[in-house]
Amino acid sequence: MYTFSFHRMKTIVSYSIATGFGSGYSRYMPGTIGTIWAWIMFLILDFLFIDIVLFIIILTTFVAGIVTSGFVEDHLKKKDASEIVIDEIVAFWLILFFLPRWDESLSTVQAIDYSYLFIQIQAFVIFRIFDIFKPWPTNIIDKKVRGGLGIMLDDIIAAFQTLFVLSIFFRFGLNQNLPLYENFL
Repeated sequence: MYTFSFHRMKTIVSYSIATGFGSGYSRYMPGTIGTIWAWIMFLILDFLFIDIVLFIIILTTFVAGIVTSGFVEDHLKKKDASEIVIDEIVAFWLILFFLPRWDESLSTVQAIDYSYLFIQIQAFVIFRIFDIFKPWPTNIIDKKVRGGLGIMLDDIIAAFQTLFVLSIFFRFGLNQNLPLYENFL
């Protein structure tokens, strides 16, 4: 006969959330796979919810990520285990939240012939670079802040670094004349 175990249920829920419902178990590049999963989920959530609800979902997931990633890290006995991808998920959701989306009209972006997909591809690549190489101040947060907060916070810093770089691109038009991408999209 099966009896209910709170600890077992907490473990199952924590692993499900922290691993991005299994996307973190990818054998190759789990952080990148988790970010792709985040991208797909964001497109669905963005279609279903208005911005304020979407932002509340991101904040709630951030808090849940702190708790669950800390629990899973302790359970696995590995610092910032590669299976934990909730940090990439929340950070990429935050990036996508602040980027132009299909339901918005952006005359500036349209005037320089960007597509929304191209902007999101740029964000994906830049975020993965910041997340993998962890330049300052991300590397300091990664080393100094422990547990679930440290796991989550370094990716949030990488998200803001990504948004900063993209804002420079848009402001100065540094990538408006890339013929390779114009032909691709």
